[in-house]
Amino acid sequence: MGWLYHFLDLSTEQRQQRRQSLDHHGNIAQVSILVPLLLLQCHFFFAVWLHTRWRNQNDLEVPSSPRVKGERSFRKTTSAKRITAIWRRLQWWCGGPCSILGAHLGTNGELVVAGLWTGWLTLLCLLQTGHDYLHVTKRFGIIASSQLPLHYLLALKSPFSPLQLLTRCSYETLNNSHQLLGRIITLLLYLHAAFYLNFYVLLGLLGTKLKETYVLCGIFGILAFTAVGTTALSPLRKWSYRVFYITHVSLATAILPVLFFHVSHVRVYLYETAAIYALNVALRALTSHSLPGKLKLVPGTNLLEIEVPLHHRHQHALRRRWQAGQHAYVSLSGHPLLRTFKSNPFTVASLPGVDDRLRFVARVLDGNTAKLAHAAGSDDAKTNGLLTIEGPYGVGTHAEALLRYDRVVFVAGGVGATFIVPLYRQLLADLSPSPGSYRRQKVSFLWIVRSEAEVSWAIPVDEKGREGFVERLSVYVTGGGHLSRKPANGRSTGTRMAANDHEVEDEGIELEEHKGLLSSSEASLEGVSTSTGRPNLAHLVDQAFAHRGDNNAEKVAFVVCGPQGLSRALRREVGRWVARGREVWFWDESFAN
Repeated sequence: MGWLYHFLDLSTEQRQQRRQSLDHHGNIAQVSILVPLLLLQCHFFFAVWLHTRWRNQNDLEVPSSPRVKGERSFRKTTSAKRITAIWRRLQWWCGGPCSILGAHLGTNGELVVAGLWTGWLTLLCLLQTGHDYLHVTKRFGIIASSQLPLHYLLALKSPFSPLQLLTRCSYETLNNSHQLLGRIITLLLYLHAAFYLNFYVLLGLLGTKLKETYVLCGIFGILAFTAVGTTALSPLRKWSYRVFYITHVSLATAILPVLFFHVSHVRVYLYETAAIYALNVALRALTSHSLPGKLKLVPGTNLLEIEVPLHHRHQHALRRRWQAGQHAYVSLSGHPLLRTFKSNPFTVASLPGVDDRLRFVARVLDGNTAKLAHAAGSDDAKTNGLLTIEGPYGVGTHAEALLRYDRVVFVAGGVGATFIVPLYRQLLADLSPSPGSYRRQKVSFLWIVRSEAEVSWAIPVDEKGREGFVERLSVYVTGGGHLSRKPANGRSTGTRMAANDHEVEDEGIELEEHKGLLSSSEASLEGVSTSTGRPNLAHLVDQAFAHRGDNNAEKVAFVVCGPQGLSRALRREVGRWVARGREVWFWDESFAN
């Protein structure tokens, strides 16, 4: 069999040694994940230590000569700025998206790590296999199986996930790693199956082996991994999230017993995976609550609004758990098993601790959102019902992080404002309770919508709340409708904004317009800075970086939520300033990935 690997006739002792080698390398593959986790912890501590040491060295041994002191200070400052600028460019590159033929594969940094991890696992598949063809064939299978516990652990949504605590990453970030590791596991299993198929064909055993139960279990496992990976692709997820979710959950559950009956040598990894799976189910059950809520359709749009009051005393602890920027799974109350397949992630569009309510706004598509919209009834109806809310999930520290930056720019596309609005409200309140204050002038919120009616749900009803909300808000209506009034800042709104080379792509920005838009929606935007057409993102970004602080250039934060086209266009423009060494925090919460 080739010049490197051969079909060897081994003795019983040699087979036992091969079995021990297989188990040994499988255990190494699983335990080796501790190495990058340990290095990551060392990086966190080293970064803090280095920053403290650098600062202390600047304070000690100050020379008496003003000239020498100035030269030394200049050299240190120049060197520090150069190193910092290089580090920022590297971080920015690592966070950049990588796409091949239009398919989003992840960020550059994630792909580099995934490539290194694939190389390490492949090396473990080949080490100490000699010329034994079956040894290397089995090695691919056991190395792939050893990664299943980590694969399922990366999918753990709970904030108590060990990996979230160790890496300080959110579930959303770890979910990207979950997808990449799934592809690596599938690749290794493909090689495992292909080598065995070649073995059976060359020895004339294929017909006989296809009748064996353990072989059929292996084939089902390969097909299941293929189906899971295929339905997880972005085009299919966008076509039907429900098909993706049902397939993903069902096959991820079925794979474990199937592999259990495939071979006995991987069962230790299956026991670990089953324990993680059970932990995930238990944590999800603990975070699920059945609460009375109201369903209604936003007039003039295809948006569904869900409101869950939290004004009772026993819900005080529940209110405190929710933070701006988090999300939950929402469904009509029913059997827990059925709810698993009939729920969707919804971003919390309110500040539960302030508003005493959970509020969700979603575009009605198909599946669960269509059922919720059907329960809501007609446009002007408001239906009460029992809802199951599972959460909160996601990062809850955005509001704190934004306070560390001198200037903050929020950009939302369509219903992506459900993520932006609570953060915008929270930041304005944290900076100053008074509308028009100096600190609030450093915040801006740009919202791109298809029609004016899509903004109405976010505008506060009371006059004081409305005044504070709209003072830093600019709305761009891309539906082409004529705006007869002037905005609060006096800009003309009857002309289309000039679009540059990096304008937002049509995907997602030209959102589906609900039939029969209500003309009365214009009244809801009185006093709001409103324009028609797409915004000039290059001008927006340049304006944000044009200001300087007291001692240095301002630190700027960009938070964007919307279609991929919007976030990518904005990222390209911000990247020009990162290349100049500016300090930027860019958070992309795109919902079309």
